[in-house]
Amino acid sequence: MSLQKKVQENTSALIASFSGLNQTEAEFKPSENVWSVLECVEHIFLIDNAVVKIIGIPPPAETMENDKTELFSAEKLHHILVTKREMQKVPAPDSMVPKGILKTKLEAEQSINSVSSKISSLLDANDITKETHTIKHPRLGEMTKLDWVHFMIAHTNRHILQIEELKIHPDFPVSKSI
Repeated sequence: MSLQKKVQENTSALIASFSGLNQTEAEFKPSENVWSVLECVEHIFLIDNAVVKIIGIPPPAETMENDKTELFSAEKLHHILVTKREMQKVPAPDSMVPKGILKTKLEAEQSINSVSSKISSLLDANDITKETHTIKHPRLGEMTKLDWVHFMIAHTNRHILQIEELKIHPDFPVSKSI
């Protein structure tokens, strides 16, 4: 499966995780230190925008920092970010903490679709699978652009699980149908 297809499927899974919620449900926070669905989506949006900037960096003319186009594998990043999620809760850097810029589900969906389109366009225009230079991740260290895209997908999956946990929280405000 192409990288673009993986990004599109990941975006669809994220949107599906919150599309059926009403505004009250999307804003639900079981405690002050737990993000709401909208805050999770905003955090993903902030990370994805950072990835847009990273994969948009032109490759150096002739520098070979390493001989690999991938220092982490998609599976390893999934294991670190998703499988070991409960054991490794890492606070987001201040610049990636939600600040309330996405106020509605519609804004969240439009923003996620927009950044996903930018990523797909960049992937169409640049074959990052051949690039070997690295860009430092604040916690994981040096990563290639391919690693960054795999990180972004695993990171989104991590927060989809967080959204699903919010939806089954005992205090989650369930819509009453008449």
